[in-house]
Amino acid sequence: MKTIGQKEAREIFESTLGKRISDASWYRLKPVFDSQFPLTKTNIVWLASIKKQLPKCDLRAIPVVNSVKAANELIANQNSEISGQELLKLFEEYEIKIHPNTLTKWFKPLHGFRRTRIYSLKELYVVILAAHTYKLRKQVEQAAKSFELSTTK
Repeated sequence: MKTIGQKEAREIFESTLGKRISDASWYRLKPVFDSQFPLTKTNIVWLASIKKQLPKCDLRAIPVVNSVKAANELIANQNSEISGQELLKLFEEYEIKIHPNTLTKWFKPLHGFRRTRIYSLKELYVVILAAHTYKLRKQVEQAAKSFELSTTK
């Protein structure tokens, strides 16, 4: 695993993303790379592809990167196809509670969600990734609320 320079890393990130990244965004993104997640071409391409799939996802948070890794593991440990019902059960196992309207929104590019339909894991990758980041956002919101409540007492 050979680490690369900042300039080359940024060029690879931008070419994978398909657009230029601002200096400020790149500066904020650099700390994500550390000893656990080194600045290698593979990691840069992987992170840029996630940013491309989930443009509003803040990649600076280490839990987001861990969430993406969990989604990858979830997909790797399953068959190549899964029904909508099995996907919902899988979300329950990971304690991911999704509102039906949110589920509908995520499945819009796949022409809607049906419990009986068989989906390939390749097409569900973005949905599974979104579910993990959704769970993470909900946990952060709950932590912020509990912190607000404890400081107002």
